[in-house]
Amino acid sequence: MIRKKALKIQDRLGMRIGIPYGTQTIPVVHNRSDVLKVFGELYRLGLKAFVLPKELFADIKTSTDLYKTWYGELLKIREEAKKLNIELSLHYPDLPESPDELLKIYCTIASIMDCQLFIIRPNFYQRMPAQQALKLVIYKINEIVGELRAKAKIGIEVTGRADELGDLEDVVEIVKRTTNTEPVLNWAHLHARGAGAIRSQKDIRTDIEYVNKALGTGWLKSAFFFFSGVSYSPKGEIAHIPYAKSDLKLEWLIRECMASGIRGTLIFEDPDRDKFILNILDVLADMVR
Repeated sequence: MIRKKALKIQDRLGMRIGIPYGTQTIPVVHNRSDVLKVFGELYRLGLKAFVLPKELFADIKTSTDLYKTWYGELLKIREEAKKLNIELSLHYPDLPESPDELLKIYCTIASIMDCQLFIIRPNFYQRMPAQQALKLVIYKINEIVGELRAKAKIGIEVTGRADELGDLEDVVEIVKRTTNTEPVLNWAHLHARGAGAIRSQKDIRTDIEYVNKALGTGWLKSAFFFFSGVSYSPKGEIAHIPYAKSDLKLEWLIRECMASGIRGTLIFEDPDRDKFILNILDVLADMVR
């Protein structure tokens, strides 16, 4: 019954719903056994998307590690995901200031695993002025993409702190000036950067229309969203918090997705993970009627 309801909600919404990193019982997957257990739980619940954490690949330090030791494991995980119709993405949210080798390795991993996106945050040059950092991020992404010719696209995620590179304008500018990239809208981060900026469905529509105007509407066919409750200060994000304690309302996003015909992936980054989705299935069902 749960699986059937979740699949129906996703069909009506036109978006795959999923979670990042793991479940309540396995918060972060660290090996293939963990991943397969999480896949089984996602399938049971009817969820169709999963974001792989960087921790799963912590032992891959070089291309030699990737191809000699891990290649077979990656293929097995990929095939199980395909079998269960679970869309994969890969997230590395805290790249260092010299990200070259990590970008190369993780872009390759994402391509081998047929990931929808390899998602990064563009805040890895933190010791320089914003405009200089923006130019370097654009240069670095183009350099890596041009060298690798990887299949997986790089997702550029909105960041949560007001004092770091990665507001919506930065993300759009990076995507406009790079190849093989897509915007990733993290609604909790957008809300927190503006110290509670999203107060209605209209605010969400304004952000979507901004991206449409800059990039065209093509991205709406495969949009990628993160959503969670969030606490914040005037400086931006403090922490992800349970949805019930947040002033960011899911209904605004769901209504706008349906009104605008948005298709793609919606990842719930709630601290309660899969339990959160279980608890709001009836609410979600009402929203998409």
